[in-house]
Amino acid sequence: MDHQTMPEVKKRQRSKRDAKSRVQINGSLSNGNSTKIDKIDNADEIKKEEAKVSELELIQKDLNSVSDNFFKRYCNLLELDLSDNRLFSLPSAITCLVKLETLILDRNKFREFPQVLEKLESLKVLSIVNNRLENFPENSGALLKAEKINFSGNCIKFLPTSWEKMTRLKNLDLSDNYFKFIPSCIELGMPILESLNLSDNKMNIDGRVYSHRIKKFYGRNNNNVRLQFPQWIFSGKYYKFEELNFENSLFDLIKIPPNPKIRVRVLNLQRCNFTEKNIAAILSDIESVEELKIGNNHYSYAGNLFTELPMEFINSPGEIKVFHSQAVGLSTVSPKIKGLVNVTMIDFSRNHISWLPDEFCCLKKLEILLLAQNTLIMLPGNIGKLESLRVLDVSSNHICSLPESVKELEKIEYLDIYANDLRELPEYLKDFGSLVGFDVEQNYIDVDNYQILNFKNLRESLRAYNKSELKLDGPKVEPQSNSSNSSFSSRSSTESFSTLSSSMSQVCSIKTEDWDKDSDSADDFDAYNPPQIIEKDCFTPKYIYGNPMYFCPADLHVPRVKDVVAENYARGKYPTRQIVEGQFDDID
Repeated sequence: MDHQTMPEVKKRQRSKRDAKSRVQINGSLSNGNSTKIDKIDNADEIKKEEAKVSELELIQKDLNSVSDNFFKRYCNLLELDLSDNRLFSLPSAITCLVKLETLILDRNKFREFPQVLEKLESLKVLSIVNNRLENFPENSGALLKAEKINFSGNCIKFLPTSWEKMTRLKNLDLSDNYFKFIPSCIELGMPILESLNLSDNKMNIDGRVYSHRIKKFYGRNNNNVRLQFPQWIFSGKYYKFEELNFENSLFDLIKIPPNPKIRVRVLNLQRCNFTEKNIAAILSDIESVEELKIGNNHYSYAGNLFTELPMEFINSPGEIKVFHSQAVGLSTVSPKIKGLVNVTMIDFSRNHISWLPDEFCCLKKLEILLLAQNTLIMLPGNIGKLESLRVLDVSSNHICSLPESVKELEKIEYLDIYANDLRELPEYLKDFGSLVGFDVEQNYIDVDNYQILNFKNLRESLRAYNKSELKLDGPKVEPQSNSSNSSFSSRSSTESFSTLSSSMSQVCSIKTEDWDKDSDSADDFDAYNPPQIIEKDCFTPKYIYGNPMYFCPADLHVPRVKDVVAENYARGKYPTRQIVEGQFDDID
């Protein structure tokens, strides 16, 4: 047999284990002319080293079966990965792997839970992700030594009641299945369970959990049914959670029992269709939270909606370090915001905030401030007091000028003033030494007169930061003109600033005079030679298209809602909310 078709055995030092090795099989063991493995049964040419192998990967080998001899060859395996094959069953010989601790069977074709796994007495980690699991054998037992199980992405409707005996299980992932209620084995057993994921099941999560050690609970995307907010969390049995995540789940009834308050490090209530009253009811029973998410990551019907932050219901505002409240309809920011003395990141983007109180500048530890797509016309005059600020995003607002105190932001690295109403730039921005990323596109500015050094690279750096570090919803909306200097389009090596002086409007395009002529010819009026009229594409905020709920009747700078909706329908773009005939007829 050609040596290139033999398994490649690698020696590997492991803590608490000596002379163990890891093997990854590349190629065929049964047919030298084939790159697929249909059956592994060639035990005659095994090297002695194979008996010492502790970790084995057989990923994407197109396997549909594994022979008994194969498991006898690798009887000392500790970890076995058979992901991305066509397996639908396991032979009884797998019980030869008496030391096996980790078994990964992701993305195969299992329909029934392999009961033979119950005989693997050393098994601690089991992953059967994205298969077709539906059933468990009637006499199914428990994996008594299992500590972590992942069954996400299957068709499971129930778990065996015998699984309540799994006294060592700490992490259980049942997301993206067909559960309707919390399985009884979780309500009656699994006493040291610490992390439970029931997301994407469209189930009622207001049951109970027997384990008093729960630290992480995920109930995301249960939005097809209207639920009662889980009361078991506030039962007095739990005091401190690492994370509670209910993103994109709908709750009709919120009834918090009068019990001792809980502590949560990360609380995610995004897109839960909550109002100020709902948020207040939950926050008032939480003693402290470090990372609070009550915004809307995506535009959807099931979105939170409130005009003011529920600051008075936050029991320990000084504990908050990260605060997300984007796209919820905020119009004002309370002066009580100064209570967030330890906050390092605030995301209030995509709201209707037109001004910030001076108390906002008391946040000495604030490092990242995101205020994009609001209606700000100015920044606080003492914004320079934010001595720790590294990232400031005020893109897509109506800011006319920057306060002088901006130059006091000695740690500022990323400054985004994209799509505002600036007529000129302060002199100190020309040589702001700490800037790594900077963008002033789509303002009323002729950048040729400012000689901003390395402007192209600064824009590229800012876009890269927004995409990778902040993980925002996507790149900024650039003008549709082919001459755009978008960092996401191909450009020449020399940056052109001709489009920086173009007008900006919420309308798709406007007609403007050509002011690039000489001053004498521009001032002289000639009836036979009127000023040349040119049509330019202009910036349109992302939310204008797809969500009419963000139109306000008082916003005179935007077109009529019914006109925009009609135009979007004609283009095949449908809003997420129903527009009733005649609803906006009174808007001129």
